[in-house]
Amino acid sequence: MSQIQNFTLSEAGYVLGRTPAMLNKAVDTGVIHARQKKVGNMVQRLLGPAELRFLRLADELNKDLTPAGRRRLYGALRKLPDNAHKLQLGRLELDLAQIDIDLNDRMAKLEAVRCRVESTGARGEAVVRGTAVSAHLIAALARDEGIDVVLADFPSITRDQAEAAVEYAKAYPKRGRPYPTKSLKSTLTDLADAGAFDDDGDPGEVAPRAIP
Repeated sequence: MSQIQNFTLSEAGYVLGRTPAMLNKAVDTGVIHARQKKVGNMVQRLLGPAELRFLRLADELNKDLTPAGRRRLYGALRKLPDNAHKLQLGRLELDLAQIDIDLNDRMAKLEAVRCRVESTGARGEAVVRGTAVSAHLIAALARDEGIDVVLADFPSITRDQAEAAVEYAKAYPKRGRPYPTKSLKSTLTDLADAGAFDDDGDPGEVAPRAIP
């Protein structure tokens, strides 16, 4: 499994293809357990490899598992070493090899994306590594305008960097006010195309007026 042993709900959601809200519900309802870590004034929920393995297995065995079976499976996975790829559950043996390969692929992609972005500035703004361009801004613009338009607006970044920014924003959503989905350049172009800057005629000289 990956060197990352504790995943935030947004990181785990990226690996599993689930939303953080779905994972929060799974914790709240006792389907899985989460470790807790205090970050400032907030408590962050963290999931480990056992939780990721269980949720992937539960997706595949959903119709075949009773609530008691789910609890038993989860308990066995929590005791299983990360480097063990077979799970013995009574007379049943589960081969986890393909699930672990799939999870490792997604974890490797997450780590690769993290390497393409760095935090800078007093607020720890996430920027495309080697640039001053916000990763979340690139992701917001790409959702509405597409990668090609973003690359035209930001010639200093490559396609790989833009795509990494989009993936980074999925695993690490921006907190607070979202970025606009149109760049200033695109907005001005749209306004120009709509005739917002057209000259309606020569207004002539404007005579000075006395200030009362």
